[in-house]
Amino acid sequence: MRAHVGCRLLVLLLFPKLATAVEYECKVERKLDTEHVYTQVQVQKGQFSLRIEENGNSATVSRCSFSASVQEVTCDRYPMDKVVLDENVKIKKYYLFRSQFDVQLFADLLFIENNGRGGIAFGRCRVVAP
Repeated sequence: MRAHVGCRLLVLLLFPKLATAVEYECKVERKLDTEHVYTQVQVQKGQFSLRIEENGNSATVSRCSFSASVQEVTCDRYPMDKVVLDENVKIKKYYLFRSQFDVQLFADLLFIENNGRGGIAFGRCRVVAP
């Protein structure tokens, strides 16, 4: 099963024009910023995640976390300005220029999120659609 998902991702990364729509759910496993490194308890309590929705050459990234004020996970959704495939290392990069926010998705489904304000998160994604 894992090999099948890996092959599907490799096809999506290598041939982005063939991929009309793909979605990834990405769970944050490590998070740090200019102030501190989040503990595993803080990461679990914050329920940090991303959802990447890609359709051709456009993408939307939703950044999600637990909101104490409403006692549920809420998400902010961003239409990304640019999607780039780095042909040398097969990394997809999603950029939102005005916020200096970007996400890099590697072929093995690991990701790095740079929130543009000194915070970085790391984790793993899974393909949820097509």
